[in-house]
Amino acid sequence: MFSSIGWGEIFFILIIGLIVIGPERLPSVVEDVRAAIYAAKKAINNAKAELNGELEEFDEFKKPIDTVSRYAAMGPKRAMAKVLFEDDTPAAQQQDEQVRSGPRKPPERKGFSWEDVT
Repeated sequence: MFSSIGWGEIFFILIIGLIVIGPERLPSVVEDVRAAIYAAKKAINNAKAELNGELEEFDEFKKPIDTVSRYAAMGPKRAMAKVLFEDDTPAAQQQDEQVRSGPRKPPERKGFSWEDVT
């Protein structure tokens, strides 16, 4: 956060603080600022820890959702065959990998033909 502030800037801020606040109250103001920074860091770290804890709770939902999305990407015919027959042949596993890699591209058309229509 303060990695770009050098010693010259810190010294300048202290001199301005000494002039504006006064030498009697400057140490107590510095302590108050230090306590506020410490409290802010502690609050940020607590929030991060809480968010990380909540995200771990969603791991139990991740596996079923991945399974559903994998079956949805297969198509109805392939998904039913997988569920009913648990097809674990190498060809089926290769096709599963292709399904996970992304959607299939439609075949390229070279031109229009009336034979395609009839």
